Amino acid sequence: MATLTDLQERVHEARITRGFSMEPAQMIAMLAEEVREVARTLKPAWSNKYGNLSKENLSNELADALVCVLALGSRFEIDLERAVEEKFFKSDAKRDRKSELWSLCSFNP
Repeated sequence: MATLTDLQERVHEARITRGFSMEPAQMIAMLAEEVREVARTLKPAWSNKYGNLSKENLSNELADALVCVLALGSRFEIDLERAVEEKFFKSDAKRDRKSELWSLCSFNP
């Protein structure tokens, strides 16, 4: 299984090979679009008016969003694996408050 650093490097190389833009404004616009698609795909998780949640579609949209985040990290020479370790597992682990986001959602993974 690839590490996050491995994926970040592979995404960076593939984006260069495929001629993707490295302009920050365009990259953030693509990330915003992909996050919107994740939100659209998740609509069935909080309302039955939107049909059934497709884990395959959600998987694809999350992958697209992650690729955009990895690309932004590469663009600014940020090792995202190290950044997550430092921020989430070290800094944020010291906080007392817990996230209540999952309680807002009827979807139970």
